[in-house]
Amino acid sequence: MITEQFIKDEFVSEILRRDIGIIYKTQEEVANRYFKERTGTLRQFLSRRAFSLQESNGNFTVYIGVLSYLRFLDMQYRLNYAGLNTRRAKKQRAKYAVYNRVVWGVLYNETFPDIRAGFTNEVRAAWRKQMEEALSQNKLPNEIK
Repeated sequence: MITEQFIKDEFVSEILRRDIGIIYKTQEEVANRYFKERTGTLRQFLSRRAFSLQESNGNFTVYIGVLSYLRFLDMQYRLNYAGLNTRRAKKQRAKYAVYNRVVWGVLYNETFPDIRAGFTNEVRAAWRKQMEEALSQNKLPNEIK
């Protein structure tokens, strides 16, 4: 039986998975483009895209492992332009944003609006239909046996 809570939980979990993928993809692109490769640990970590999504009573928790120095990479590279306050310097510093700007940018601009405004009646109906089709496809082989 497909309940409204189940549909809502699946919708939210799909949005979270999608946006975590966006975060990792963006971080990987920035690392590949702007940071020199030394040990390869950063690129290897970002390419794994490891995270854990847990749901309990409609509350979602996402666990993402973070390299200890990942949060500080964008700050480290900003020091080169600390004395400059020009548009060019700001644009240059923005290239190196690999943590805060990416994570919070995706959360505030994509995840939260999609979850808040995206779960309309049309979306509910589409998700219900999709899940019912998936369940009916899974039952067909069992019924044939």
